[in-house]
Amino acid sequence: MRRFLASVLRWSAPGGLLLALAACVDPYMPPVLDANANYLVVDGFLNGNGRTRISLTRTTNTAATSAPPPERGARLTLVDDAGTRYPLTETSPGRYRSDSLLLSPARQYQLRLTTSAGVAYASDLVPLKITPAIDQCRWRLANNQVQLLLSTHDATQASRYYRWGFVETWEFQSAFESELEYRGGRLDYRITPIYTCWRTERPSAIRQASTAQLSQDAITDLQLLSLGSRTERFKIRYSALVSQYTETPAEFAYYELLRKNTEAVGGVNDPLPTQLSGNVHRLDNPAEPVLGFVSAHTVQQQRLFINRQDLPLLNNLAYDTPYRDCTLSKAVAGLDFSRPDIVAIRQDTAGLLVSSAACADCRLRGTNVKPSFW
Repeated sequence: MRRFLASVLRWSAPGGLLLALAACVDPYMPPVLDANANYLVVDGFLNGNGRTRISLTRTTNTAATSAPPPERGARLTLVDDAGTRYPLTETSPGRYRSDSLLLSPARQYQLRLTTSAGVAYASDLVPLKITPAIDQCRWRLANNQVQLLLSTHDATQASRYYRWGFVETWEFQSAFESELEYRGGRLDYRITPIYTCWRTERPSAIRQASTAQLSQDAITDLQLLSLGSRTERFKIRYSALVSQYTETPAEFAYYELLRKNTEAVGGVNDPLPTQLSGNVHRLDNPAEPVLGFVSAHTVQQQRLFINRQDLPLLNNLAYDTPYRDCTLSKAVAGLDFSRPDIVAIRQDTAGLLVSSAACADCRLRGTNVKPSFW
C-alpha cells in the first residue's frame, strides 16, 4: 500500500495558467505486515458430480516469502441436511479429497472440519447448484492475440451467476536435444528423454459473469483468456481445460470482492482492499476470521486444442521462450559430468559439446511424461 499526497493546484497570471506540483509518493509499510495472524484458509467447493477437493492452509504475514503453511491432520466431512456424511481423506499435506460423489439437488450441504488441535469449523448450509453444459469453447486470433471464447446458456433461467476455472497444458522443447547422458560413471547414449516435455499451469485470475440483468440466461463469446500468439504455449501444441460452475448470488459477491482485493488494487483509482467475509466459521468462536467460501455445485468441462499449424507459421526464433539466450560450449578437460547443472549434448568434429541443464533438461520446467489426454 502506498500513501499518496494530493497534487497542489493553483492559478497564476491573468490567463489562468494551471500549475500542478507533481504528486509525491512515499512507500508506506503498514503495521499489518507484522501482525501475528494465523487464521484458517479453506479453499475448494463441494462437487455434486465428482470428487470434492479441499485445501487447508494458514495465513501468513504479508512480508513472508515462504508459501502458506498447510493445515495437516484435520478431519473433514461433507454433510447434507439429512445427516448423510461423506468423509474426505488427506492425500498430501493440507489437501483433502472425497470419493467421486453424485449428490442430490434436493438436499443442502456443508463442510465440517476439525483440526489436529481439536478446533471445529463448519461452513453454512448451501444449496447444490446445477451447472448447465458449456455450449461452445473456441478460440480466435485478433491483433496477434489468441483469445479463448465461451458460450453457454440455461434454458431454465436458474443459473444467472457463473464462474470459470482453467488448466493450461502445452508441449515444449528445451533449447538443445541431448544425445548423451552420464550413467554408470561414464558418458553413454541417452535413454532418459529430456528434450520434449509438457507444462501445466492453473491461472489464478478470477473469471466470472452474471446474466441477472439480462432477459435471457445466456452468455455468447465471453472472452476468458487472451494470450500473445508468440508465446511458447503455441510453438507446438496447446490445450486448455475449462471448468464452468454456477454460483449463488452470495458466492458471486464473495469472489467479486476477492477479485477486487487481489487483481484490482495498487492504482489511484482502484478500490481499496476490504475485509473478506466468507461462510466458514469457528464453532466455539464465531468472531475469529476464517477465509474461504464453501459452495456446492456440479461442474461442466470442455477442452480445446490449438496446434501450431492452426496459427500463422512463425520461425522458431520468433517465439518468446526462456531459451532465447542459451548457447553451446566445448567441454573442457576434466569437466565433471556428474554435476546436475551440466548436460552433455553431442560429440562432433568440434569436440564434445555441453550446455547448462536449464537449457537442455526440459524437466526443470515440466514433465517428460505425456498427459493421457494428449
